[in-house]
Amino acid sequence: MTTIVHTPLGQEHPYEHVPEERFPRQPLAGEPFTVGIVTRPAGAAEAVRVHYRVNDAPEISMPAIHQADWQQKQEEGVGAEFLERMVRIDQDVWHAALTAPAFGDTLTYWFDADGVTSDVYTVRGESWVAADAAAFQPVLHGDASGWSGAVRAEFLTDGVTPRRVRLTFACAPDERFFGLGERFNALDQRGNVLDVRVYEQYKNQDKRTYMPIPFLLSSAGFGLFVDSKRWMQFDLAASSPDQWTLEADLGPDGALPLHAFTAADPLDIIAAFTRHTGPAALPPEWSFGLWMSSNEWNSQARVEQEVRTSLENGIQPSVVVIEAWSDETTFYIWNDAEYAARPGAEAFSLGDFTFPAGGKWPDPKGMVDWLHSLGIRILLWQIPVLKVLEAPHAQHEADHAHFTGSGFGVREADGAPHKVRPFWFRNGYIWDVTNPAERDWWLNKRAYLLDDVGIDGFKTDGGEHMWGTDTRFADGRTGAELWNEYPQLYTSAYYEFAREKRDGLTFSRSGFTGSQRAPMHWAGDENSTWDAFRHSIFAGLSAAVSGIPFWGWDFGGFSGEIPTAELYLRAAAMAVFCPVLQYHSEYNPKRDPSRDRTQWNIQKLTGDARVIPVFKELMAVREKLLPYVWAEAQHSAASGEPMMRPLKLWHAEANDYQYYFGRDLLVCPVVEPGVNSASCWLPAGDWVDFWTGETISGGAVVQVDVPIGRIPVFRKAT
Repeated sequence: MTTIVHTPLGQEHPYEHVPEERFPRQPLAGEPFTVGIVTRPAGAAEAVRVHYRVNDAPEISMPAIHQADWQQKQEEGVGAEFLERMVRIDQDVWHAALTAPAFGDTLTYWFDADGVTSDVYTVRGESWVAADAAAFQPVLHGDASGWSGAVRAEFLTDGVTPRRVRLTFACAPDERFFGLGERFNALDQRGNVLDVRVYEQYKNQDKRTYMPIPFLLSSAGFGLFVDSKRWMQFDLAASSPDQWTLEADLGPDGALPLHAFTAADPLDIIAAFTRHTGPAALPPEWSFGLWMSSNEWNSQARVEQEVRTSLENGIQPSVVVIEAWSDETTFYIWNDAEYAARPGAEAFSLGDFTFPAGGKWPDPKGMVDWLHSLGIRILLWQIPVLKVLEAPHAQHEADHAHFTGSGFGVREADGAPHKVRPFWFRNGYIWDVTNPAERDWWLNKRAYLLDDVGIDGFKTDGGEHMWGTDTRFADGRTGAELWNEYPQLYTSAYYEFAREKRDGLTFSRSGFTGSQRAPMHWAGDENSTWDAFRHSIFAGLSAAVSGIPFWGWDFGGFSGEIPTAELYLRAAAMAVFCPVLQYHSEYNPKRDPSRDRTQWNIQKLTGDARVIPVFKELMAVREKLLPYVWAEAQHSAASGEPMMRPLKLWHAEANDYQYYFGRDLLVCPVVEPGVNSASCWLPAGDWVDFWTGETISGGAVVQVDVPIGRIPVFRKAT
């Protein structure tokens, strides 16, 4: 029998479409749009007709057009990988062109194929209409003269309910814009259109981001914070050179709370915003040493081997992150552990497990104790998803039964459990962190890791699984309100849990406004290329402007072929002057050769004998810097000032990659291969070369020799 499928909003993917949705999803009044129709199985329907009417006018009927070459076009547009992950293949795709009704009118449409009739769908005629800009005046923090306000306001409405507001602001030709969260595409965002939407873009993020934050810093002397968790978009003089616009979804109350922070110094604006949405939590002192990690380290023997090799090479790690430690089903039980399954409501203690001598993790507590004896802390990987049942697993089945029987999990509008729509852990259930009982149940499953095993925190990965504006949460809110905030809530729950038990920490990829309350963060997945290196610096500096002070990245890259020795050492030299100093690498199914980003593996595979000795020198520099780094971290947490401060906030002459690290050091990363010297713009005044002790006068571009173990770093002269 033929099945007709049409889902107007599709899977609500922020950037891509499935064939059974509308294009655009919410057309404006009088705007042409396309309805996508799918019939299953392929070949079942010979024809599809579209029926529609406007208000009570007579019905009109028309044929839909079969898209015989749809598959090929989609592979060329979004790639076969997206189709394989997101779209069924055993189907036919049909299109029909319609026009949205006039403002306030209603278009009703439906389909039939071979005697089967679809559901009925509606489109209301929406238009932009003038609104009162005075209703969207921000709360001012600072001198009112630093804020001019919107020059125009408009509502997007169907004549009954405003759904969206657009505010237009005047801007000067030389006005520059920074912030809006962790942004990989640029530092100065003038000329760009950026949305505020948490999204997992695997590598090559461009304008997409794991951590959007609706805080815009302008060179005109203000920072605007939009205190909303819903979708919004900033057009920063992209459509018109003399204005910028903010477009934002509205809730039922029609309000859009704004806060304008003004000051002569942009650092004061950032600090005021960070305190307003914070405060920034201070990570433990041990977190500012070297972090080591690899997705290939899936056994106790391998972890201990890599730690020993590091120590034998004279490289002292501070933190080990283990991702491949669990059974990959419950994500809280060690792989190969033996135990009797318990009722889903109950939690385990370490004594409930037996660890076979020949298993992957024969003595987790012994390993952790050994690491601690060496001055090394350990974090374990987590995700906020109850994985879909794929094979018999007694404990997971018990947990799953308790989860569903208790009504846990994010829900659809009809009350059914919401299932993960993105590919990663697709069809799993999302932990509803707003439900206190569910939160306790979820975290208590992991309590023995802190209480009995003695780990020091969690790598809280993911957080971007929430799609769907109509999903429901236990606290009464919808996905429209929590899509962006979810990773911040998820990470904070783990952070508070770890802090209750020890001097714990979380290390997170995604986030939103207020994520500085649960440090630390890293920039997500990237290739081992010079281009990715440059874009990661943008990400760190933009995050810092947006209130995220304790940030790092997988220096030298995480994915694909290993970096060259030159890229690895240049990136490591920059990371020495970052809050978080970590190397990490993606799982390599071939395993041989290893793609670990350890210094010894990079040296072995590149054949460059400089890697280990130069890296040791850089770690000696970091060790000497630690008192400074710790003092600046404390200052950052107390003041709200970021540790990484883009020089371009004060000096347009500086290049995009220069930044202050703390209050006294000026860093100029080397971001191109094959150079022996680098230019660095120095502000006026006297500066001391960090490496040579030479005093140099600022107010100009200086040329600096950069042997492989050095990048330009200067200290303010006293």
